[in-house]
Amino acid sequence: MKKLLLLGQVAIAMLLVSCSKNQENEPLTHGAIKDNQFSAKSAGPNQYLGVTCGFQYSSQLSGPVTYPTHQNISLYNPDPNNPNATWDEWVAQLAQAGVDFVCPNLTGSQPNTNGSPAKIAPLIAAINARGLTSQLKLAAFDDNAASWVAQWNMANGRGYGYAQKFDMADQNNWKYIYDYNYKVFFQTVPDANRFKINGRPVIIIWTGNTVTFLTNMNGNASQALTYVRQKCQADFGFNPYIILSQDFFTNDPTCNNPGIADGKESWFTPPVNSYSLTAWNNTSIGVAVPQFQHSGVGSYLNPNHGQLFENGLNGTVESGALLTLCEGFTDYEEEAAMWRARNIDNNGSALSYSQTGYDYPNQRINILRRHSHSPFPSTFRLEAEGCDNFGGANGGNGKVNFYRNGNIAIAATSDNNGAFQIGWIQNNEWLEWQEVPVATGTPHLQIRVANPNNNMRAHLEIDGVAKPDVTLPNTGSWSTWTTFDMGSIGSFTNSYHKIRIVFNTGNVNVNWIQLVPGS
Repeated sequence: MKKLLLLGQVAIAMLLVSCSKNQENEPLTHGAIKDNQFSAKSAGPNQYLGVTCGFQYSSQLSGPVTYPTHQNISLYNPDPNNPNATWDEWVAQLAQAGVDFVCPNLTGSQPNTNGSPAKIAPLIAAINARGLTSQLKLAAFDDNAASWVAQWNMANGRGYGYAQKFDMADQNNWKYIYDYNYKVFFQTVPDANRFKINGRPVIIIWTGNTVTFLTNMNGNASQALTYVRQKCQADFGFNPYIILSQDFFTNDPTCNNPGIADGKESWFTPPVNSYSLTAWNNTSIGVAVPQFQHSGVGSYLNPNHGQLFENGLNGTVESGALLTLCEGFTDYEEEAAMWRARNIDNNGSALSYSQTGYDYPNQRINILRRHSHSPFPSTFRLEAEGCDNFGGANGGNGKVNFYRNGNIAIAATSDNNGAFQIGWIQNNEWLEWQEVPVATGTPHLQIRVANPNNNMRAHLEIDGVAKPDVTLPNTGSWSTWTTFDMGSIGSFTNSYHKIRIVFNTGNVNVNWIQLVPGS
């Protein structure tokens, strides 16, 4: 779950302890599980949906990533020469998901710099470059088992791990909480990019566990948090909105004060519960996960073709949570990821559901979108390279396994605001997206193309029904782009549909497609 980066020092049993986080508390109670139907409701105007995002492993950003027995492998193959492209790819997927905020998984800046908040600068640059500054914000998620405990142990010669519990009573230790972590985060993240509740930047702290991580909590945790508030006010001019794990309240009852904490979270408890909704201080905080581990592991949470995630978001977002945090967008290590998942292996063979935990690559992104503020956006863009399925090309079509595996030709694009394009398109090659949210009305589909040829034809298929052929425009060159309206796709009332575009005569470059309102 959290990327603790213990360099091989932590046993599997320790990992299982860390993921449940509630072992010192009463079992959680949840509302009734919803039936097996997708929600079409949107989050309320004062509700927020976000995800955690690990970034500590260089292989995650630049590859090659190895996945021994894991499901939910990333569809995207990182470019070792361009790690910043990975940040941009994640941002594009987060935008498609419609989430309000992303929580980089902070593990402190000293002495182990692997998860330093300073390293998220390319994430901020990618958000801003895509024009998402006002839509996709950043909150601090403190993996304090790493940022406090492991960093403190390492600094004191005991290695990066949990050799001793972090002493909350020692004020000299508080620099690992603030100076080496939150301060660096807020120095790195400009005010315009900070996720706020009631105008206050948000900090979410993972655990108050005294079994493994912390000691001398009683009366001291609240003092440390008061110190954090004072330092944020002095250094940045704000009082943060702090959400604490429920074991803080158990192990230091003085935290049970709105002046110390603003909200309470209870995480999830595999293999029993995949989500929690915790009420405190006149608000509710939700946590949900789409999957955890795989069959045969004692803590396995079965994704059940997306229904586990649907149930979790129905039990949090749709049950009134002010904030719902989903673990974890990039968490392939614990098979809890939400990114586009690989459906073709390195040899070009299709991967089954049992191998991926997904029914199709964008499934979990689509589930997030269903519970966002805008489940049926009137304008909705889909990157061509991120399609769920493709076909129709003969062998040797472009670079092997560039961007994604399979016989599809993808390259860096010359277009504005788009990292990749599909090119070298052959006659009758096709791209397909599943469960696309189509807003009420008679929407049109636009396609972003570059093409120096005349009479290049294509057609749409909506839920398997073909639309008339259209002639794509000659833009004058392979790098001169235009947005072309392929016409109405039909009349709809907020519903989900399969969209396929077939290139009858090929020979065009494609950046993206998007649905827009009909005239």
